[in-house]
Amino acid sequence: MRWLALTLLLSTPAVAAGTEDRARAFEAAFSVWLDEVGATQGVLALRHDGQPVAAWSRGRDAEDLVDLASLSKAITAVCTAALVDEGRLYYDNSAREILGLPDAAPVMIGDLLSHASGLEKDHTQGPMSWWKDDPTPRWAEITPNALKPDRITGDGRYHYSNENYAVLGTVIEAAAGQDYEDACRDRVLTPAGIGGTASERFAAYLPWGGWAMSMPDYATFMDYAFGVNGILTDRLADLPSVTIDGPVSYGMGMIQRDVGPGKGPNVWHFGALCFNDGPNFGTYTVHWETGWTVTAWYNACLTGPEMTALDLAMVRVSYAAE
Repeated sequence: MRWLALTLLLSTPAVAAGTEDRARAFEAAFSVWLDEVGATQGVLALRHDGQPVAAWSRGRDAEDLVDLASLSKAITAVCTAALVDEGRLYYDNSAREILGLPDAAPVMIGDLLSHASGLEKDHTQGPMSWWKDDPTPRWAEITPNALKPDRITGDGRYHYSNENYAVLGTVIEAAAGQDYEDACRDRVLTPAGIGGTASERFAAYLPWGGWAMSMPDYATFMDYAFGVNGILTDRLADLPSVTIDGPVSYGMGMIQRDVGPGKGPNVWHFGALCFNDGPNFGTYTVHWETGWTVTAWYNACLTGPEMTALDLAMVRVSYAAE
């Protein structure tokens, strides 16, 4: 998914309402939004201060495995961080060094994580429609083309491209000595205590858009990585990131906004997979310094303003006065 909402979240939380009342408000706002965008199915999972609160669904079971689309990138990022913690990788390693590609551009792992590699165009956008329903992994074949020196601008700016995370999938396999799915299951899903698997339809692009998981489990993952006591939360400001606009940056598979000393960052992301012959769906996740974590899935292919409307609807509930 190439378009990302950049809603600038409020920096001062209001007095929290009762958790159950706030959960009902989230559910009501999500239901109204589904009607507005014409979605017939939706799933919403809520956590607060690291604890599960509620899961709501329309047209399917709230515990169903659903395709994550670009929310998969955060799993790849946390997996990469685990390999760094193990000493198998460093953020300032070049991918060509790890992969033994001497003719490749010297793109650093940290720049791949933050879409600052210099890849301005995303060459996966067309082929992804050909690769669906074929589980053949595509990240290794993408990597040499993504790292061609004539494709890398070297400007250090944010350019969102799935190819950055395809290269990371290949790097993870080389560093871990395992296939990508096993490496990241061992380092992310199992420690977080969650399930998840390669999508039945989109396994070909697992590192950047091919994981499937229940929304409650993805909410658990969000808290595990980015929540109140998340494994990355306290050090997120020191991990690779690049400015998108003003206080908004991208790093570790998430859009981020620092909301002040001692409050930690707000982190969020959208995902979408849309094809002429279907399926068409989207995903959304956010964790605010209010303590709320929200994840959502819906069966609609949306415009940027429609995604912004979802973000704003959830923001209003999270920051509403009691």
